[in-house]
Amino acid sequence: MTHLQGTHSVWLKRKQTQLLLQVLNEGDATTRCVGGCVRDTLMGVANADTEVDMATDLPPKEVMARLKKAKIKCVPTGIKHGTVSAILYEGEKALVYEITTLRVDMTTDGRHAEVAFTDDWHGDAARRDFTINALYADADGTLHDPTEQGIADINAKRVRFIGNAQARIEEDYLRVLRYFRFHFRLTPDLALDAEALAACRGAAVALRGLSGERKQQEMYKIMFLPAADRAVQALHEAGLLSPVIGVEPIEFAALTAMLKFSDDPLLRLMALLPSADAAQIMATTLRLSKKQTIRLVRAMEFPLDLAALSKVLYFDGAEAVADRALLALASSGEKGVMGTAFKIALTEAAQYKRPKFPLTGLMMQKVGMSDGPAMGKMAFALEQWWVDEGFPDIAAVEAELKKRLAKG
Repeated sequence: MTHLQGTHSVWLKRKQTQLLLQVLNEGDATTRCVGGCVRDTLMGVANADTEVDMATDLPPKEVMARLKKAKIKCVPTGIKHGTVSAILYEGEKALVYEITTLRVDMTTDGRHAEVAFTDDWHGDAARRDFTINALYADADGTLHDPTEQGIADINAKRVRFIGNAQARIEEDYLRVLRYFRFHFRLTPDLALDAEALAACRGAAVALRGLSGERKQQEMYKIMFLPAADRAVQALHEAGLLSPVIGVEPIEFAALTAMLKFSDDPLLRLMALLPSADAAQIMATTLRLSKKQTIRLVRAMEFPLDLAALSKVLYFDGAEAVADRALLALASSGEKGVMGTAFKIALTEAAQYKRPKFPLTGLMMQKVGMSDGPAMGKMAFALEQWWVDEGFPDIAAVEAELKKRLAKG
């Protein structure tokens, strides 16, 4: 196979892609599409929304100069490493193309690399991670396979590191997670490559040293996979999951069930966790945001109290109720009386509109209360009462306030 063709190469035929290649290929320059867009097209999984990356022998400043001359919006997103983003539009839809100058790694510590720009396509290919990601395509779809293994591995449905697997991993330890992600996205039914698996296992300690943000990004991508449960189980069996998320998973059946209920990566991660304490550890390890951490802990801290559903919805929120209901369904199954009850809770959470507590400071002042701690305590106690009583109207709240004040 030496040429891209068929419906899966629609991204290449798009006029914006062709315009960009025309601008960057003027004179004796060479720019080609590279990586995921080419790989996914050959594997029959690309579509109109496939992201397009390009490699060029032009220096980054020349790339920007040509784009500006052609009045194409561009941003120096990673210009230190040779990457410029071009933004074109298809109607109101923004299409972002990452264009990176050919480069070779000069030094690397497993997390960062110092690069040098080059015009050597073989050198650029050699520094990439997997053979199937080192394929390039010209504007007319002509394929280039500098490693001479990429197309064969596509045909064999095999994910392999370029050259020595251990050496590729030591250049960037995040490639361990990328390996599992690509394998279980593209070839989930095949065995893991023996050399790759051995090299990945050897990187367990180094994985702990990667930044939480980078591990988080890759784990989210893994959790989006249809075979996410098989991917994380394989990571666990290789001794690699705990170094990444910081805790030992309970088991994988709940995650397998969760795949049917939700594609939310954070909820899928929750299905692996044994407790709220574990959720807090994972949140710290993966450097989750404050909002994400609060969601994790709220979902994991207590089981869903179906008998007090309206109270839980009010105080903990619809999201926490939905998360707890889905976790319960994934753990205990969706059939039977409890399964039906959890599904009802999900429906109520989806439709929930939080009622507004009618008590105001002005109401409390009118009955003789002064601003201060006592007013705050009264408001808190009355809100608890109001929820327990089923959210009565303002008249009932005023009457209860006066009754409590009269009792002193």
